[in-house]
Amino acid sequence: MILLCAAVAAAQEMVATPLPGPAALPGRDGLRTLEVEFAGRAVLVPRVGARIEVMPVLALVGATAEYSMAAGTYLVTHGDHVVQFSPGHRMVLVDGELFESADAPAPSPGGVAASIEFVDRSLLAPLGFRLEPSPAGYRIVSGARLDPSLTVRPAAADFEATTTLVLSLERPADVRAEPDADGGIVVRFTGATPRLDPSARLQSRRVRVISSRANELIIDTAADVGLLSWHRLDGPPRVILEIGRVVPTPTPAPVQVVERTGPQPIVIDPGHGGKDTGAVSATGLTERDLTMAVARRLAAELRARGHAVRLTRDDGEGRALIDRTAIANRLEARVFVSLHANASSFSSVKGSETYYMSLDDRASDAAAAALAELENTAGSSPDGRSDLDLILWDLAQASVLNDSAELAVAVQSRLNELLEIRDRGVKQAPFVVLTGATMPAILVEVGFLSNPAEASRLASPEHQQALAGAIAAGIEAFLRDR
Repeated sequence: MILLCAAVAAAQEMVATPLPGPAALPGRDGLRTLEVEFAGRAVLVPRVGARIEVMPVLALVGATAEYSMAAGTYLVTHGDHVVQFSPGHRMVLVDGELFESADAPAPSPGGVAASIEFVDRSLLAPLGFRLEPSPAGYRIVSGARLDPSLTVRPAAADFEATTTLVLSLERPADVRAEPDADGGIVVRFTGATPRLDPSARLQSRRVRVISSRANELIIDTAADVGLLSWHRLDGPPRVILEIGRVVPTPTPAPVQVVERTGPQPIVIDPGHGGKDTGAVSATGLTERDLTMAVARRLAAELRARGHAVRLTRDDGEGRALIDRTAIANRLEARVFVSLHANASSFSSVKGSETYYMSLDDRASDAAAAALAELENTAGSSPDGRSDLDLILWDLAQASVLNDSAELAVAVQSRLNELLEIRDRGVKQAPFVVLTGATMPAILVEVGFLSNPAEASRLASPEHQQALAGAIAAGIEAFLRDR
């Protein structure tokens, strides 16, 4: 209440919020007015700059308003609802609960004036009404209520064919995303009023701007770009939207929004594929074939332990790096594990390594940086974008970085213990294949194909099965703690 009782005079210095909606109409008294209609009755409400007089609107719906000179507040009552607000301040007390509006009302010739948004969200909504545009101005209709505000922090990552838009929520919420009838995308919140975090930076060639409207976020997209799929994630709560080119249909038809069905899978990514062989041993064993073999054994091992599993590619199939995490995001994967094999100019180097994402262009050491640069050239985006360009959306990915580190430690420790492989450690590097993952994500280098003895072991089915068992044990240990 202290916030509501500051001096009224300070309101005269407030900057007015631009008035949305239709243009004002000229009134008979020479003032510019706006027509507001309710239950078959209409009144011409005077405008004060970019605001409108509040009292005629409240009287139209049968609400009473009293001003307390001592407190500097207005008390609005309608049925069982009580709303208190103060000119010059954004705080509004609704039925004993404090809310913050987007802007503040101000003193006026008629008592107090406010923006259309303030009238709609902070005055009419608590009383059970909402404003809708009409040809002459606005009409008041029943059915609105004031929901608590919810801060939303957007971040986007542009890939070759799609954009992943992450909406981080300050708390869990009932949310649904769908194509907007007017183009773009609308995200609807039930029981919450979304407020965009003003400090968030959004840079995307497919997402132009995001704005809020009552219980919705409106996402304005580039031409021919729309919603491909969406899903929710917890810990922390997020809404993940995949955005890309929507091919027009000959006749109007609703866009089918894909959501995951069934349990959340563990997504295994066999590195390389297609014409991209990756590293090759002296005997001709390719990284492409090795990672596929280990991935199949790992998938079978995890399924035997009761986990749902999906692979990012089939045998012989090629896939761009940036599409692999997009698959995991679309499936709401529990974890993402990319499998690779290493190579070195020194044939004596051997052992396994596990990596998780670095949120800048720095790696743990020079070797990690060199490895990331090598892996990032495979299946990279043809538009020449660097790995650092894709990492700039770190605000969204930082939330899972600690979990990725824990997953990397769990897997690497099992590889060390079960296989007695020399520990080359857990490291960080800016791998493109890990960029954009909205779940714990790691890259495992199972060994060095450049080491003849280790390459021979990697070629054996028994050793591949042992690798799969160790990695599966690490994944399961990580998930057990969740």
